[in-house]
Amino acid sequence: MINFPGRFAMSQHLSQRIDYEGHLNPSQLEAVTAAGSPILVIAGAGSGKTRTIVYRVAWLVEQGIDPASILLLTFTRKAAQEMLSRAAELLDGRVSRVSGGTFHSTGNLILRRYGRLIGFDASFSIMDQGDSIEALDEIRKSLSQRLDLPKGFPRARTISDIISRARGSGETIEDGTRSRYPHLVPYVPQIEAVETQYREHKLANNLMDYDDLLLNTVRLMTDHERIRNEIAAGWTHILVDEYQDTNRLQAQMLRLLATGHDNVMAVGDDSQSIYSFRGAEFRNIIDFPNIFMGTKIVKLEENYRSTAAILAVTNAIVQGATTGYAKRLYTRKTEGPKPLAARPADERGQSRFVVQCVKELETHGIPLRDVAVLFRAGFHSFDLEGELGRNGISFVKYGGFKFLESLHIKDVLAYLKVINNPRDRLSWSRILKTLPGVGPKTAMKLAGQIAERRFPPDCSDLTSPKVAAGKPFQDLVNLVAELKEQTGPISEKVDRINLHYFSYLQEHYDNYPKRMRDLEQLADLTASYRSLNRFLNDMALEPPDEDRGAQGRTENALVLSTIHSAKGLEWHTVIVIWTTEGRIPSPMAEGSPEEMEEERRLLYVATTRAKHNLVVVAPRTYIDRNKGVVGVRLSRFLEEVPEEYFRIYVPG
Repeated sequence: MINFPGRFAMSQHLSQRIDYEGHLNPSQLEAVTAAGSPILVIAGAGSGKTRTIVYRVAWLVEQGIDPASILLLTFTRKAAQEMLSRAAELLDGRVSRVSGGTFHSTGNLILRRYGRLIGFDASFSIMDQGDSIEALDEIRKSLSQRLDLPKGFPRARTISDIISRARGSGETIEDGTRSRYPHLVPYVPQIEAVETQYREHKLANNLMDYDDLLLNTVRLMTDHERIRNEIAAGWTHILVDEYQDTNRLQAQMLRLLATGHDNVMAVGDDSQSIYSFRGAEFRNIIDFPNIFMGTKIVKLEENYRSTAAILAVTNAIVQGATTGYAKRLYTRKTEGPKPLAARPADERGQSRFVVQCVKELETHGIPLRDVAVLFRAGFHSFDLEGELGRNGISFVKYGGFKFLESLHIKDVLAYLKVINNPRDRLSWSRILKTLPGVGPKTAMKLAGQIAERRFPPDCSDLTSPKVAAGKPFQDLVNLVAELKEQTGPISEKVDRINLHYFSYLQEHYDNYPKRMRDLEQLADLTASYRSLNRFLNDMALEPPDEDRGAQGRTENALVLSTIHSAKGLEWHTVIVIWTTEGRIPSPMAEGSPEEMEEERRLLYVATTRAKHNLVVVAPRTYIDRNKGVVGVRLSRFLEEVPEEYFRIYVPG
């Protein structure tokens, strides 16, 4: 049983040992030593957010606050451990009694003690994502037998995502499906039936999933006033990191935990709120002063990461935001070059320019690992990946997916490979496995026989006559034969393949609309090629070493990363590619002011990762398969930045 601590005890015998004024800037000191009200710390990028939290914990303990009555909420257990470890270095063993963890782990502690009040025994089991999907799959199958679910009904993993998103945001199943999986709206009643049975299954079997740890904690504390007051009396000082990333349930849970004392310090940056797709609620940090009345707002604006020239650009980007806390980052780092804005002719020019930059940095002693190329979406780096491979520049990629690691991209490339070389038995095997009723053994056998014959083959004597005589097999062979003779653009071949592949894509992937857009991007990539063989050669990047594992992350390799995966990190040099309209902001954000504001914050996050060099690259044209070469504007967010803040470079 968890024994919650009582209210803090003041000690009159502790002397202040930490030189707070010497270790903190004035704004940090104000946040660390604030008392008597809720505190919202708006911590700009690179402004020492973690340092402020660490010193706040130490200061509270030195003021005589019982360490056991302090709760530090973070988004990972590792983050809490690191912060408390740093606080312990400032003080002593007393910090070990501070509670630190995630919202979920805190909910687990509460529910172990009080869960019986909402129907759960203290020994309830926590389902990980795999357990949840397995349970949903069983329920889905049982319903399928009773309700005769139609073909195309979503898989358990998709249902899990829909349910989780709805619970975290407070949406209905229908609203959540409509916003994320609009093509699945016709199945909403059946999805709701699955969700109902799933809820009953967990209660009957004393199970909770990760969402329940928040949902049931909020439910418990809302419905049981005495318990709410008892829990709130145990943790009388609460600190929250990355508050801009909280969802609706986490904000509700914090409000309940602070009942009766409101001793809350929330630390975050509204300008770095970029995870709405995970359920994060931007309004939480904006509305904090309205939820916690009398909030003291402290802004950390001194940046310790970037040069003044870089901050001039980042400030100009964020100043265009329509909602948020006004702030202007500054630094004492006055030395450093102006950011560079490059406008190459096209995507190929962009890739070559990035390679040129990387090579030049290496000649000046900047290791590859200290350089990052950032982009809005994973496919934005496909052409660059090929250029890096051709130049022997090693790289690691985070976020999105590598070209050769995406199953649907691999499948369509396999079609192109057999069109280019009908004797490619591995590629034949891959596409044969997409046919109904063809397993790996049959596919390999047929692939070997096709590769040994003249193309198109005489299929009458193939080992698997039943498959060979079937319409799906004949359609596949006919398509390959027809496209092999076709002399039009490669993009037309890809369009035909995509049309043929669509039924398989739709049947095997619930997110097939998104994957279909990826395949359309593949067709776009071919637009600048006349030779299929050249295109396939350029796409044939080396696969990652299987034995590199985590060690590969520390070797000297260029970092390619989506902006979402780069948050919280920093590099000597940051190159942001595709800073154009239609890439950032994403066209998907058009029509939604809230989503457009998040696109602005994405570019802000990208540019604030740079310590010494910032480069933004915006091709002047791109190739549209239907219109040919099309001019493209600089991102609207960069158009707002005064031109004199950049060095402008237009490669020949």
